[in-house]
Amino acid sequence: MTIKDLARFALSTAVCLACGGSDSPVGPPPLQTPLMEVRYVSSVSPELRSVVTAAAEKWTRALSRNRGDFPLNFPANHCFAGAPRLNEVHHNLLILISVGDLDGSSRQLAFTAVCSIGEDALPIVAHIRLDRVDLVWMEEQEVLEGVIAHEMGHALGFNPSSYLAKGLGAGGVADPYFSGGAARARFAEHGAWYSGVTVPLEDSRENGPNDPHWRFVVFGDELMASELGPKYRLPLSVITLGLFADLGYSVDYSVADSYEVIPLFGANRVPPEASLAHDFRIISPLTVLRPLASP
Repeated sequence: MTIKDLARFALSTAVCLACGGSDSPVGPPPLQTPLMEVRYVSSVSPELRSVVTAAAEKWTRALSRNRGDFPLNFPANHCFAGAPRLNEVHHNLLILISVGDLDGSSRQLAFTAVCSIGEDALPIVAHIRLDRVDLVWMEEQEVLEGVIAHEMGHALGFNPSSYLAKGLGAGGVADPYFSGGAARARFAEHGAWYSGVTVPLEDSRENGPNDPHWRFVVFGDELMASELGPKYRLPLSVITLGLFADLGYSVDYSVADSYEVIPLFGANRVPPEASLAHDFRIISPLTVLRPLASP
């Protein structure tokens, strides 16, 4: 079954995402890496699983951090409708992935919700929802793995609940920026033309540093910008890895893709057709978990 077949099947078949009440996963077996565990809470195709695996393995090669073991004790539907009951001790990050309805074919492709964080302000449990209608478009335009990697980036800590808690975002609505030293140093190596305060976060939606994306008109098709179009390459840059170094991860910069900060002016601009704007959510009240022992 291809991703296109899965999308057609999902549109004509009711998949119960609000049943909950069980520790048993709804989807296929989980994926475990030293950095994260991925569990599926809806039906997904083998092809989609392989794309998720590739994204998770790339992040695992790039980042490492032993955050410890956390007691998870949440009822069914705690984080989202259809969330399984969690009653376990879990190591590092747990990502729950589902395929469901978001906005039809309006090209809001996915979102990530953080359900709980550790005392280090990094997520412990997160949920990634992929828009089933847009799966076909993402596959055809060769951006599906990039979209999943982008959402995993939010789940790993590229989000305001993590970097603002560490005092790494500022600038207000007019000119928000990420102020971590490692990200700034890498930006200076690859975007020396930019004369503003670095590293620029998205400013088009007037959310200030609460918008967890690099500024599109500066970064273009970089993985953690929020607009994308057909065949966008979506490279994981050393700048993004620098942000994670600033958040406390150990980073292997050799995993980064080739990337230079090239301004999207005039003929250089490739118009986006889809958006990852507004793709980050925080469940309120946000649960803060303490590890059972120091890692």
